[in-house]
Amino acid sequence: MAATATARAFLICLTTFAYVIVPILAWLVDLKVDPTAFMQLSAFGLTFLVGFGLLCHWRRIPSLLCIAECTGLGLLLTSPLVISTYVAFALKMPLQDQHLLQLDRVLGIDWPRLISFVDTHPLLAKSLMLAYQAFHYQLLFLPVLLSLCGDRSRAYQVVATYGLICVIASVITIWYPALGTYTDFSLRPGDLKNINGMLGVEYVPQIMAVRDNPDFVLRLEHASGIISFPSVHAAVAVLCSWGAWTVRWVKFPIILLNMLMLLSAITEGGHYVVDLVAGIGVAGFSVASVLLISRHGNFPIYRSQFRRAAQQT
Repeated sequence: MAATATARAFLICLTTFAYVIVPILAWLVDLKVDPTAFMQLSAFGLTFLVGFGLLCHWRRIPSLLCIAECTGLGLLLTSPLVISTYVAFALKMPLQDQHLLQLDRVLGIDWPRLISFVDTHPLLAKSLMLAYQAFHYQLLFLPVLLSLCGDRSRAYQVVATYGLICVIASVITIWYPALGTYTDFSLRPGDLKNINGMLGVEYVPQIMAVRDNPDFVLRLEHASGIISFPSVHAAVAVLCSWGAWTVRWVKFPIILLNMLMLLSAITEGGHYVVDLVAGIGVAGFSVASVLLISRHGNFPIYRSQFRRAAQQT
């Protein structure tokens, strides 16, 4: 019970912190943001959180209350987390593609050869593409599954860990901005037979615009996942595998899916292999941090509130 209450409190505090800090950072780096769509998304998340949350609290259904809070707070986190990635690139630090490429070569990675291998195997290429697209669906599905299975603590921890992963990744990418492998190797999507390729280049115009265009305005409908190092896809693959570990009947299919999603960051997302290594490290650190906070953190107000709500059921 204490771990659940503390994980919940940490998620609420992280969301509040993001809404306080990110707008200030955007102002400091002179990042212009069109607030319309961001405010609509946040309003939807807040409406879902308050409306559905109050209904579940009134009906005294802890699992549905957990679903409402995880979903609502997850939606609320989306806006500041997206903006934070653009803040990192707006600082205009030197691009690090050549440095990341050299690290890949130290690891013995021949990226063009790897892409060529996958591109000549249609089933493998298709599987990786589908796995790459499972990113958001897993983040929505997993807290719901955990809540319904009675592991509400881990449901809150999954959402909180995702938020922490994105915060850490945004900080790291300040010093390691990159355009990705497709641009670095001048590989056009049309040159590929079975790999989509477009996902590895579609974010590049956004990176160049936020770095070089003084009239750039960030709009949610045009926003992309622009972080290369560390790979957030790789980090989420680790997070979802860990999150599903307590659910016996689904953990192995989810682990298999996330092994493919981890690899798909190379072929679909245009990541260097070292991006994946960094993403795995960020995920491990974030999971360990949230677990430590959940078990030993001190949020007495939220903990007592959660305990009273549970005792009323």
